[in-house]
Amino acid sequence: MPLLGCGAGMGASVTGKVALDGAPLDDATITFVPTVGGQRQAAWTAVKNGQYAIAAKDGLGTGQFRVEIRALRATGEKANQNEPMLIPSKEAVPSKYNSKSELTVEIKPGQNTADFDLKSK
Repeated sequence: MPLLGCGAGMGASVTGKVALDGAPLDDATITFVPTVGGQRQAAWTAVKNGQYAIAAKDGLGTGQFRVEIRALRATGEKANQNEPMLIPSKEAVPSKYNSKSELTVEIKPGQNTADFDLKSK
């Protein structure tokens, strides 16, 4: 009789590379958002030097996910004096890869690899 709840062999992990116009994306985030109502587990992590990894212990579920990749960059504009902690910034990655993401991936139990080659235009 299999043990339920221990998670042995049931976890999913994902690693991969993210490039923007052929260059490794740095200082960004990648989020896996479930696309099916029954899925409960979303996960996100940082992208450093064009690479990311989400371990099974971090709670990534399985199934179809929409992928959102974001990279905020300071605009160099002067901060609002009423909100000095808010640094003016803009999204370096086009909306078709985040708020209007067209990226999808299927995560299966075990180790998964998902690479993304993004284009700014």
